[in-house]
Amino acid sequence: MLLIERIEQQKNFTEAEIKISNYILNNLSKISLMTIKEVAEASQVSQASVVRFCKMLGIRGFPEFKLELNKEITIRESKDFNIVRKDRIGKLSPKEVFINTLELDTMAVNQLINTLDLKSVLKSVDLILNANTIVVYGVGASAIVAQDIVYKFIKLGLNVDFNQDFHFMLSIILNMKKNDIFIAVSTTGETQEIIELSKFAKERGAVVISITSLQKSTLIKYTDIALYTPVLEEYFRVANMATRISQLAVVDVLYMNLYEQLGDEVIDKFYSLREIVERLRR
Repeated sequence: MLLIERIEQQKNFTEAEIKISNYILNNLSKISLMTIKEVAEASQVSQASVVRFCKMLGIRGFPEFKLELNKEITIRESKDFNIVRKDRIGKLSPKEVFINTLELDTMAVNQLINTLDLKSVLKSVDLILNANTIVVYGVGASAIVAQDIVYKFIKLGLNVDFNQDFHFMLSIILNMKKNDIFIAVSTTGETQEIIELSKFAKERGAVVISITSLQKSTLIKYTDIALYTPVLEEYFRVANMATRISQLAVVDVLYMNLYEQLGDEVIDKFYSLREIVERLRR
């Protein structure tokens, strides 16, 4: 039985658990952004009651509860929307394709509110700023996202490396040291090259940050910090469209937070770059 369904049933719930479940069901969109203290206060129960509520549902603690809840929310909201359903092939007008595509992209960004943890973002930013070397890797559509990371990080003056050749990447990771960063971009978290490189990076003492969808995967076993994207295109994946959009949005969030930290150091470089580009346009 799904988590939300079990909460809705309130089977054998205590008075405190009923208060918690009622608040959660009435505020599903808010829970991902709340702390355990905030949920306890809003439900008028103790923090210990919230912890017991999670364990009663078979979940270790509140952070894990939020992840499971958010996963269900994103799947429930997206599974009825499918731009490539078999019964619709050849029946959509260009306008309908246009509108559906924009709706899919909008959904990809909006649902990040339910999956991307701000604390994980800020921790990633802190580690990236203190790393000597940042190595990035992605395969297929995720490689496009990896290249975007490299482009943005280089503009910030960070030492970042990426190559699409798996064996070349092994050589790069061989030279990684403790506290260097390996950023793995993978929709499913099951791409073999990503898993092997993440495992190798951890063996070298590097910190592994993954940008991946909110689901259990092999990649998570080797991940220190996960930046989760929604579970989209679950049944059909067309060029990984929606997931790519959500991954790029995560990169933008990282980039802007890094820029806020490095602004004084890089702002003159940004203006110089802009002047050069303007000259080339004339």
